[in-house]
Amino acid sequence: MSAIALICLGACDGARVENLIVAAARLCAEAGPHGLRGCSDLFADRHRDYRGGVTVNLMLALQIAAADNAAALERRFKQIESDFGRRRDPQRALPVPLDIDLVGLVDTQVRWQPRYDPGRPYLFHGLYQLPLPALKQALDTVAAQRGFVPQRNAEGFYSLAGAGFVERWLRSCDPVADFTAEAR
Repeated sequence: MSAIALICLGACDGARVENLIVAAARLCAEAGPHGLRGCSDLFADRHRDYRGGVTVNLMLALQIAAADNAAALERRFKQIESDFGRRRDPQRALPVPLDIDLVGLVDTQVRWQPRYDPGRPYLFHGLYQLPLPALKQALDTVAAQRGFVPQRNAEGFYSLAGAGFVERWLRSCDPVADFTAEAR
């Protein structure tokens, strides 16, 4: 049985936009030609300003095989982060050039990863943009439980590129060639 992985990509240092979009393209390529189930806008966070700029985020919904478990996905994410120059710091020092997290999985229901709160504004904002009815229902439940209006959650963020643009780009690129050329 397959599932849809809810993935948050974020960056607050270096070539933020480029790192997110190329890393997202690599994940999409690994998921296969029909793996991308949706993406959010490429959005920035007005709340968290680090040296040199803001945090930029992107949410992906990727179809994954049953054999892909959360631990295996997270190991793969850490490898990609390392490829982009991220060094692991036990004190979680910021800023970082790339952070990739598995927020949850959708199969018959939404299963959140225990360490991620879908009610956190940046997660909720990006996840709410993904075109998955089961996810929307789960997020509406979170909003009702916490007493906030989903539309008001977008006030602290601004779009750098719309979801339609990002999705077209992700479907049209060759991430291996793009990443190899970028590394030169």
